[in-house]
Amino acid sequence: MNPVLRGSLIGLASGLSVAIGGAIKDAPYEGFDWLKFFRSPVIATIEGGIIGNFAPRLHPVIFYFAIIGTERATTEGYKVIRAKMPMKFQYGEWGIPNLAVKLG
Repeated sequence: MNPVLRGSLIGLASGLSVAIGGAIKDAPYEGFDWLKFFRSPVIATIEGGIIGNFAPRLHPVIFYFAIIGTERATTEGYKVIRAKMPMKFQYGEWGIPNLAVKLG
């Protein structure tokens, strides 16, 4: 099988996994949005094709999880750039305690 096609198919599967998991996790609180749902599969399919071209012999399971990681890094990195600050890792919320902010 063509490595780009193989990578794109594995990327599509991993992107759908991320999208379904995100919908299950966030939809009860934020509502369901079709554009947000299809963002992960599209990005993962593109990244899967690119990485599949450069690493054609990578084991499918490792490839699957590698695409999940690159898709998450791409999506969250874009959110940081777009918002000019991390979304859920704001001071005093998830990642940095208030005391660390005061001491820093």
